[in-house]
Amino acid sequence: MGEQAKILIELRSVIHEQLELLRIILYVMSEGPVTYHGQPLTCLLEKDKARATAAVSMGAGQSLTTILNNSAERGISVRDLYPIARAVVEGFINAAFFTTQPLEVSQRALSHRDYAAWKHDNRVVGTGEFMFTLGSDPNPRATAAKKFPEFSGKGRESWSSLDAPSKIERVGKVVRASGGALLGAYAGIYAVSSEIIHGSVYGMSYFVSAYGCKDPTTETFLSGTEEQMIDILSAVGHAASGFVSAFANVHKFGLWFLTSTPCSNVFSRQSLRTTGLEATHQSKTSKKRLASHRRRRHITPVDQNTLPSSCSMEETNRATPHSSCEPALLLRSSS
Repeated sequence: MGEQAKILIELRSVIHEQLELLRIILYVMSEGPVTYHGQPLTCLLEKDKARATAAVSMGAGQSLTTILNNSAERGISVRDLYPIARAVVEGFINAAFFTTQPLEVSQRALSHRDYAAWKHDNRVVGTGEFMFTLGSDPNPRATAAKKFPEFSGKGRESWSSLDAPSKIERVGKVVRASGGALLGAYAGIYAVSSEIIHGSVYGMSYFVSAYGCKDPTTETFLSGTEEQMIDILSAVGHAASGFVSAFANVHKFGLWFLTSTPCSNVFSRQSLRTTGLEATHQSKTSKKRLASHRRRRHITPVDQNTLPSSCSMEETNRATPHSSCEPALLLRSSS
């Protein structure tokens, strides 16, 4: 088995276990406390914080599952995973942002739903001769100002004025390990995903030549797409780790919650120092994988404290899988 295949297997194992832990976090937020490894886990977030966090993390988890299910692909179809990977990264950035920031941030995001839904059916599309209006409102701008004053005016239409790096910085000030993981995810996937999403020449050029431009053969291209799959899985794994770390640290679940499985050795234990927790050892496998990941252009080592452990259904009182959580439940009104 080649080195690429071994790394892909290991990354899939990590992501699978991250999804298991995400299921528990979603259940705790939407349904109530569970017991994990003999420890009670309870959501301490305010209701609106939990609603916003659960909604976006559930979406990111679903997209992460899609990537995992297609992670054995080689060839041109790998390109289609970049936009999904960006959705995962942005989703977990927002989830960590809601978890760590004041309640007002989540409340504004929840209020923005109504404005965004109204605007979707009342907007002007296009420019110049190629323009039309959706909706029957003769003056949608005036109506928006009356119905949604908190979102009217220049620069106020979004639920947040911060870009992704600024959100990461805010998260990192609360949970340093989470900020490091999210920054690694952002660096690894965000820019090239944008190029591919927008259909740029560079986006296609990157995809066909990022690994193998010196030897442009079919096999080199296919091998190169496996390298890109490693980039994608590394980025989304970092993003999931960033959210899990933020949630676990805010709730003071403890290091045992994040590092109780062998898969945690994929990333370096040395980064535990980021949160002031010294590692007791670093396995040979960990060092080898760390060196391998460092050789890849996008992903940097992240805090071991961001890496979750596995969770069995028996250990969580048969917690409901995240795929079965109803969005209506997670986003139900607070009234």
